[in-house]
Amino acid sequence: MWKSSGSIFALRIEIELFLNEKNRPLVLLTDSEWLWKLAFSADLTAHLNDFNLRLQGETSLICDLYSKVKAFRQKLTLFETQLARSCLTHFSWCDKCSQVAATPFPSLFAQDIIFTLKQQFQERFSDVDACSSKIRIFENPFDCVIADLPPELQMDVIDLQSNDILKDKFKEGNLIEFYNCLPSDQFLHFRKFAREFISAFGTTYICEKTFSKMKYTKSCYRSQVSDEHLNALLMIGTTHFEPQLD
Repeated sequence: MWKSSGSIFALRIEIELFLNEKNRPLVLLTDSEWLWKLAFSADLTAHLNDFNLRLQGETSLICDLYSKVKAFRQKLTLFETQLARSCLTHFSWCDKCSQVAATPFPSLFAQDIIFTLKQQFQERFSDVDACSSKIRIFENPFDCVIADLPPELQMDVIDLQSNDILKDKFKEGNLIEFYNCLPSDQFLHFRKFAREFISAFGTTYICEKTFSKMKYTKSCYRSQVSDEHLNALLMIGTTHFEPQLD
């Protein structure tokens, strides 16, 4: 969408000449207001595409994804403030459109779009916002107030924050390895708490990747593959385990 919108705006003159030669003129290409909306659509979709790419990946934990969601929300707030005064700093196509447009930037139209988008983000991620404090505990248990923790976690976190070896392990930056190294007999409740967030699927990326792998495996040239063989091929194609052939 972004590439098509951006390409149409960049080639609007050439497209207009081509359509005129074919005796099929398109009035919209000379409509300044429509060109503004086209440029704004290309810029906003580019930001959404960038946000979507940041959410992809197999090893992203829910705390990483939530940080990206919060960051994009702040960007939307910045966009809304800047567009209210027709500041096009982060909207490159709109900035180019300002050099040729015969009408001013439709700031009210842009603000309405950004406001609606902010509302949709608020509704879509409301369940994640409700457990944001728990996500923060999971993300960094060494930076939390013991009295604010759930009672079942308080004793475990006190032991954790007092352990310098575990604190050094946490600084290595791998949360999964950090929680795996916690002794189960000493941190039973906290390991159970962390397991809920480690196992949470923040996106459908893994499911989509597996489905794409299945479509590639079960092609028209492999129409006779049985469900049993397809299941085995999918496990081989998606697993990260190294076979112990010896």
